[in-house]
Amino acid sequence: MLIGRREGTVGVILLLALFAGCGSETSSPPTAVASSLAGTDANNDGVRDDVETYIDTAYPVPANVDTNKALRQYAKAAQSSILDADDAAKSITHVTERFRALECLMARRPTDFHPVFVELRARMLDTNPRSEAYLKADSQAAAVNIPLLPADQWVGACI
Repeated sequence: MLIGRREGTVGVILLLALFAGCGSETSSPPTAVASSLAGTDANNDGVRDDVETYIDTAYPVPANVDTNKALRQYAKAAQSSILDADDAAKSITHVTERFRALECLMARRPTDFHPVFVELRARMLDTNPRSEAYLKADSQAAAVNIPLLPADQWVGACI
């Protein structure tokens, strides 16, 4: 994917977060709780229930409200990427949403965003079809330049 160029380490850090393998110091991804691409989203908020449970358990509110919100923002964008992977225009939109969510997470967890992100992504991509759809969405957006926000604007990426 062609990503907006930035000078300095900020862009490099974001790129590392985006493309680092799921196999890091974090635990291996859990077994899928649902076999469908979409999984279960009982409250229809755009985040799979198993992912929501993980976020709420690992980063309970109110103590971790900002991290919880940032992870939900990323999970919703990633889920949309997975579900809309066959649509190039939607894929570009959702990849951009994922970038903004990562910028938000980096603003909220500047020292440890990478392992936090990698663990969430591993839980999102817990089946081969989900991983394949996620990669397909990325390939749909490969020819588009998605600029990174300056670090002092990352908090503004939080929704």
